[in-house]
Amino acid sequence: MACGSRHRPTTIGRRDTLTRHASGALPLPEPSVLRLFQFRPVGSAFDSILRDVMLPELRRMPGLLDVFLGRRGPDDLGPRLNASVWASREEMVAAVGEDFDPPIFHPEYLEETTDRVLEILPLAISMPFDGVGTPRILRLFRGRARTGELEAYIDEARNGTIADIDAGRGPLALHLATGPAEDDFLTVSVWESWSALEQATGGDVKQPVATRHPQRIERWDASHFEVIDA
Repeated sequence: MACGSRHRPTTIGRRDTLTRHASGALPLPEPSVLRLFQFRPVGSAFDSILRDVMLPELRRMPGLLDVFLGRRGPDDLGPRLNASVWASREEMVAAVGEDFDPPIFHPEYLEETTDRVLEILPLAISMPFDGVGTPRILRLFRGRARTGELEAYIDEARNGTIADIDAGRGPLALHLATGPAEDDFLTVSVWESWSALEQATGGDVKQPVATRHPQRIERWDASHFEVIDA
């Protein structure tokens, strides 16, 4: 696994600026956004559609910065997660829409899914995957910071992730978004192995719902998915 130079951490500021780690600020027309689409497939063959049709097309979309698909058992109809990062909300809307009324991206497949939940949130930290390593585990971590602690938590999460990457044990990608409530946040991270995830979060395979800096968080939960790749 490569060291810290592998990633170019980015932070989306509160005043529509993109602050690149150690390289100043770049004004943006709108902050980047994280789009989370959670659902269950109706049929067992839907993963092949995700892998062979949808994922390659998504990767060619203008404005897409990162995208991952994940699946969770115990059977072929378990939860699925589509996490994508976009340079702006406008580019996201043009490519895949901001709701399903009407659906824009492959509308013919929408009825092949159920239990659909769509979330679009502004990013606070973005460290996209750069192609080094093999994504295997997709982790979705939701939390609510204690009152007044969110900014400190974001700073510690950013610095800790960079330190882990420098030490060769960090995630392959990490995106932290804020909302929908004032103190809420969620993190999507991608890992090459359970051992790397365990070292970084303090959890283990038997008890994976763990995190650093729990003193700043009122409550949290984590779910893990097997990465679906093209």
